[in-house]
Amino acid sequence: MGDVIYEPLIRDMTWSYSRIRAFEDCPYRFYLKYIRFPGKNGKRLFFSDYGVFVHELIADYLTGRKSAEEAELTYLTRFRERVPSPAPSGKIFAGYFADGLAYLRGLRHPDSAVLAVEKREDFSVSGIPFTGCIDRVDEDRDGRLVITDNKSRALKQRSKKAKPTQGDAELDRYLRQLYLYAVPVRERYGRFPDKLCFNCFRSGLLIEEPFREAAYFDTLSWATGKIEEIARETDFRPELEFFKCRYLCDMQDRCEYHELSRR
Repeated sequence: MGDVIYEPLIRDMTWSYSRIRAFEDCPYRFYLKYIRFPGKNGKRLFFSDYGVFVHELIADYLTGRKSAEEAELTYLTRFRERVPSPAPSGKIFAGYFADGLAYLRGLRHPDSAVLAVEKREDFSVSGIPFTGCIDRVDEDRDGRLVITDNKSRALKQRSKKAKPTQGDAELDRYLRQLYLYAVPVRERYGRFPDKLCFNCFRSGLLIEEPFREAAYFDTLSWATGKIEEIARETDFRPELEFFKCRYLCDMQDRCEYHELSRR
């Protein structure tokens, strides 16, 4: 692989937050997913199937396609069909199922004007094409513009400690996605968002962060810098870790290194 130059192909790609994160998580997964087998469906996985299913039900409720009762009934009757892949353990399966059900049973219309739900946006960063699907854009009662992302991951509120915690670092990594979404939001509504939110539906936690221009420009620099790094990459070495390879990587059936992660 090291003698092949992939730069022209990589520079011709349309990018997203998840595409960049795929490289950060495992360069070889990026290679398999976007270079060797582009456009091919990966393996279905419990966590991703679960997240997609609940996202759809939230969107159906917010857009009026389903009532809260209909969203709950769909969850109960179609869960096994929509989330067929095995969870890492029975305890995790039961916990995720119960958390999703509790959230749907508590659905309430937001106290704000919902401007967009599951909105696909194409935009550019320094001339580089990007795409993304924004879960929700609202304008609250005070006229503030809010981007909200639904997350099955149980993120933590910022600690506000002098020395940032691992939870703070994880939150900042995920905020990059919402800062990238601020580009098309600004183009569409003529201004930056005022708040960036994560609706952590399994834990019932709503994390609200003020929009900071410095973090926005840092994110744009991170994205363009990371794409430059990927364009120069020739080895695409795997990052082997059992749980990630077994339960989070959709390329495992095409990965010759997969069995090594078990050792």
